[in-house]
Amino acid sequence: MAAKIGIVLAAILSAFLANAVNSRAADVNKSDIPVAYAFLMDGKEAIYGKVVCQLHVRCQLIDNRETGIQLSLIIDSKQYSTGKVSVHCDEPGCSFLTWKTSTRLEGAPSGQKARELDLYAGENDLVAMDLLQRTRTRIGRIAVLF
Repeated sequence: MAAKIGIVLAAILSAFLANAVNSRAADVNKSDIPVAYAFLMDGKEAIYGKVVCQLHVRCQLIDNRETGIQLSLIIDSKQYSTGKVSVHCDEPGCSFLTWKTSTRLEGAPSGQKARELDLYAGENDLVAMDLLQRTRTRIGRIAVLF
């Protein structure tokens, strides 16, 4: 399953990257940043698309009331691929490995522009956390390219 998700994500992101490179520079404002994304959750249809975001402004990638999925991104730096990703899933609840519904994107390794994040079942946005290791069930993956 993981290999299938990886292949699908690579195909989707490479198609969007090819379109982004071929777009005319005159049509894009310098502060506009094209963002391609893919949201894959086990047992659900893949959601993917392309939007234009701006630095330091919350950009809504997905807001699907039918599926209860919301995905947003705040880009801090295009050069270093840094920012914040937030996710919300109605059923089942979802979060990142840290049990939080948002996570920081820090400097990408080797200038890599595509970022992939695993989604896990359940969420806990409390400040206090128990100090014990819990096994997390991976239920999907998010890919973002900017």
